[in-house]
Amino acid sequence: MTTLTPRDVPEAREDLVGWADRAGQAGTIRPSSAHAIATGARAAGQYYVASHMTALARTVGEGLPQFDLMADDLPEPYGFLVWDGRASAEHDGCAPVAVLWRLVADQVHLLSLTDAADYRAWAMGSEQAAAMGRRAAAERVRQATAGRLTVRGQTTFPADGREVPWERLELGSHESVVRTVLATWFMTRQPADARRGLHEVEEVAASRSAQKRIARTGGDPMATVRYVALRRALRPPSEGSDEDGHATRIYRHRWFVRPHKRTYPDRNHPDGKSKKRVGPYLVTPRGCEDAPILDPDKLVNVLRR
Repeated sequence: MTTLTPRDVPEAREDLVGWADRAGQAGTIRPSSAHAIATGARAAGQYYVASHMTALARTVGEGLPQFDLMADDLPEPYGFLVWDGRASAEHDGCAPVAVLWRLVADQVHLLSLTDAADYRAWAMGSEQAAAMGRRAAAERVRQATAGRLTVRGQTTFPADGREVPWERLELGSHESVVRTVLATWFMTRQPADARRGLHEVEEVAASRSAQKRIARTGGDPMATVRYVALRRALRPPSEGSDEDGHATRIYRHRWFVRPHKRTYPDRNHPDGKSKKRVGPYLVTPRGCEDAPILDPDKLVNVLRR
């Protein structure tokens, strides 16, 4: 679980920029990689995903049958995202809680980060730390730490729209966080109208003290964070009826539909039609705009001929 709040994200992003600069100068990572990370972080849009939305993204990501990503699925080419929760099922101290992504051509470069305090406690108590000595282990942790986050590693995957089995990507330990990232992107790209809106977004600014620190380091103190939360309501719906007063089927809940592809007319395609990904989205029957949402872990599959 992360200790960061939405207002902490701008300062965390600035800490990551400073870490990349220091790591490049110290030779901990290649100067070209350090420059790319620092440049990407400075240009990154900032996102914070609430706990319920994080849990739903994990559930959706685990159920994605294959990898399928287009560049348009990303909210923007550069982004820094923090989840209020672990993005994978790894053990304590290792599960990523934040990512920095950069879209380069048709490749996504993803940097994973975890909570620094959790990672330090886990790393210092591991068998590897005992083997190398506590002082050496502490130095390694220090070199990977950027403020309240610790860098876990980087992976790359395509964004060219091709459907690829997960095992062919060879993501290794990064697969679970990539699944959660994809699901988060898909959900935040869904329309947020009154009936089908899956999420709601609020713009949050850094605290005044953080803004002063960010300004001193050359960052943008006025950059805001997009706080993405799952739309939830508890007010029970009214009884359903049509305009003529006849009884209709009464729904008392809203529910989620799993990601699936839908065929649309496409004049630019040789067949005159093409498939596009939709979902996950929220089904809201008439009169249920404020109805409770069914357990998001129980998503509905849509089967089409």
